[in-house]
Amino acid sequence: METAVVENGKNTGIKLAHLAAKAVEGKMLAEDLVEVGKRKAQRLIRKGYEAGEDYMDESKRYIKHHPWQSVGVALGVGLTLGFLSGFLSRGRN
Repeated sequence: METAVVENGKNTGIKLAHLAAKAVEGKMLAEDLVEVGKRKAQRLIRKGYEAGEDYMDESKRYIKHHPWQSVGVALGVGLTLGFLSGFLSRGRN
């Protein structure tokens, strides 16, 4: 088994200190990126929630102004889903 001889210990120590400083810098950069990502995700969630509320308000307004059309659409969607689920379950047997 060969052993490595350190000829210039001072230079090696400086390189190790430099690498340690770079590692700390990388860690800080990674933490900053995670924080930025978290803020962006929270902003997107908030925008999605607000958009969902807007759609709910528009849906309520539409249903109040067009009740029979709303019933017709709901009936059509229900019948379509019912026929589709019946057709798919019949195909499996």
